[in-house]
Amino acid sequence: MADTNIIIIIVAFVVAIGAIYILYSIILFQGGSGKKGDELQLSTKNILDQVEVLFDKKEYALVQLLATKYLDRVPSHIDVRIYLAKAYFEDRKYNQAIRQCLTVLKKRPDDLETRKVLGSCYIRKQATTKAIKEYEYLFEHSKNDKDITRTLAELYRETDQLYSSISIYEVLSDLLDIEDEVADVQSILAELNEQVKDYPAAFEAYKRRLGIYPNDVDTNRKLTELYIKIKNYPVAIETLLYMLTFVTDGKNLLWVYETLVSLYVESEDYEKAIEYSEKLLDIQGSDKFKVRNDIAAYNIKLNRLGEGIAILEDLAMMSQNGFDVTLELADAYIHQKEYQKALERYTLLLDKATPREAKTVNLLLCELYIKWAVDMSEQNKFDESFEYLKNATQYNTLNPEIYYNVAKNNYKKKDFTACVEAINKALEYDKQNEYKSKYLLMLSEAHHQLGNFFEEKKALTDLLKYDDKNPEGLYRVGLMYTAQHDIKNAEDAFKRAILYNPELIQAKYNLALLYESNNRDKAKELYMEVLEQDPTFEEAKNALADLSTSDFF
Repeated sequence: MADTNIIIIIVAFVVAIGAIYILYSIILFQGGSGKKGDELQLSTKNILDQVEVLFDKKEYALVQLLATKYLDRVPSHIDVRIYLAKAYFEDRKYNQAIRQCLTVLKKRPDDLETRKVLGSCYIRKQATTKAIKEYEYLFEHSKNDKDITRTLAELYRETDQLYSSISIYEVLSDLLDIEDEVADVQSILAELNEQVKDYPAAFEAYKRRLGIYPNDVDTNRKLTELYIKIKNYPVAIETLLYMLTFVTDGKNLLWVYETLVSLYVESEDYEKAIEYSEKLLDIQGSDKFKVRNDIAAYNIKLNRLGEGIAILEDLAMMSQNGFDVTLELADAYIHQKEYQKALERYTLLLDKATPREAKTVNLLLCELYIKWAVDMSEQNKFDESFEYLKNATQYNTLNPEIYYNVAKNNYKKKDFTACVEAINKALEYDKQNEYKSKYLLMLSEAHHQLGNFFEEKKALTDLLKYDDKNPEGLYRVGLMYTAQHDIKNAEDAFKRAILYNPELIQAKYNLALLYESNNRDKAKELYMEVLEQDPTFEEAKNALADLSTSDFF
C-alpha cells in the first residue's frame, strides 16, 4: 500500500513539474519586450511539440491559450492552427473550430484531417448539408476509410437521400472485415431497400445477414413480414416454420404461431389454421377464448358445422356476457338452416342487450327472417315465406330485401302486378343503390310478363344507364331488339352480354339464332359452345343438327 502511494506522489509531482514548465513557457512567450526575436522564447518546433503534448493530455484550454497567443504573432503556422481547431472541437466550441478550419483550408485545401474536423463540427451544429459536402470530399479522396464512409452513409440516411445512402452502405459493407459490423450494415441496407420498394435488394440484404446469423429472430421476423407484404405467403409460411425450430421466448413464439394461423387463413387452408390454432392454445399469452372462437369459425368454413357449433356453445356458456360469441353461434345455426335455434339465441340477447346491442340484434333478426323466408320460397311454401317476410318488417321495415323477396314470391306465383308493386317499394328503400341493378332487372321481367313493353324498355334503359356492363340487362335488351327485328342492335347487345359474362348461355344461343341467316359458320360455332357448357340444351342440339343437315342440300 505504501509503495502505491509513493508511485502516485511521484506521478503527481512529474505532472505538476510539466504543468509549471508549460505555464512558464506561456509567460515567457507572452512577457518578452524589445525585439521580435527576443519575444519568441519558444521555437516553432517547441510550440508544436507543446501543443501536441497538451492536446494528447486533453488539456484543451491550455492548447487554446498557447496556440492563440502564438498565432497572434505567427499566423501562418498551419499545424498549430490545426491543433487549435481540434482543441476547440473537443471543447465543443464549434463556431471557433469552424473558423480555424476554414482558415487552414484556404492554405491547405487538401488537408483531410482538417476537413474531417470541419465536417464533424457541421454535424454537431446540425448543418447537415454542409457536413455532407465535406464528407463527400473526404470520401472521394479516401474511399477506404471506414469511418468516413459510415458517416457519409448515415448523413444521407438522415436527410432521406435513400438511394445515395444505400450506395455508400454497400461500399462500407465491402470494406468491413468484422462479421458483426457486416451484419449490422446488411440490416440497415435491408430496411433502406424496403423503404425505396426495392424488395429483391432487401431480400438479398436480409439473406446476407442471415448467412452470418441464421437464427437471428429479428431478421427472420422482418424477412417474413416482407414476404407477407409482397403476398408470397408460401415462403412466409416456410420461414415461420423454420423459426419454430429455434425460437424459444414466449413473445416471439406467440407472434410466430399467430402469424402462421393468419397466413393459413389468408391462403384458405383452414385445416392448417385449425392445427396451428390448437398449438397456439398452449402458448403463454395467447387469447384462449379468441383462439377457440377462431377454431369454431374455421370448422364452419370447412362445413363442419356441428363441430363449430359445439365449440361456440361451450364458449357461450363460459362467457359472462357472450354477446359476440352468441352472434357467431346464431350465424352458425343459420348456415345449418336451424333458424329456430338462431331465433332463440337472438331473443335471449335482446333480453339483456344495451340499446346499441339491441339495434344490432334487431337488424340481424330482420336478416334471419329474410333468409328463413327465402328457404321457404325455394320449397314453394309461399304462405310461410310471406309470413316470415312480414315478421322481418317488425325489426327493420326499411330493409329493401324484404320487398324484393315479396316480389320474387309474387313472380313465382305469376302475380306480376303485385310483383311490380313490391319491387318498386324495394327500389324506393334502396337509398344507397346497393341492389339497384337486381331490382330493375326484375322490374323489367315483370313488365314483360304483363305485356307492358314501354315500361319494360324504361326499366332496362334505367338499368343500363346505371350499370352499362350488366350482362343480364344487355341480354334482355337484345331480346327486345330481336322482337322489334332490329338485328344490328340485337347482335351488338348479345355480343356485349357475352363479353361481360362468357358463361351467359342464353345470350350465346340467341346470338347464334341471329347468325343463322347471315353467318352459318359462326352460328354453328356458337351452338357448339353452348353444348360444351350444357350438353342437355335441346334447342341448341336441334338447331345445330338442322344447320348441318341443310348444308348437304
